Amino acid sequence: MIITLDTDFYTQQAFDNMVSEFSDYIRVERAEGNEMCLKMSVQEEFQAESTLIIHTFLNNFLEQSIQDIMSHER
Repeated sequence: MIITLDTDFYTQQAFDNMVSEFSDYIRVERAEGNEMCLKMSVQEEFQAESTLIIHTFLNNFLEQSIQDIMSHER
């Protein structure tokens, strides 16, 4: 699955944290360039839960990015 996200909203720190946290379940690669284009693939043994894993990864990534942005604005 390939997803393109807004680089003005999603933070690199949040990306790094989520990739580390979910490394047992999903492989996420970020394409180089101006956009945050993610290539996501769930590990074979977790394919039955792939939708839930991707959904949870993206929700946590969003939440962490919001927290990062808010903490930098203070």
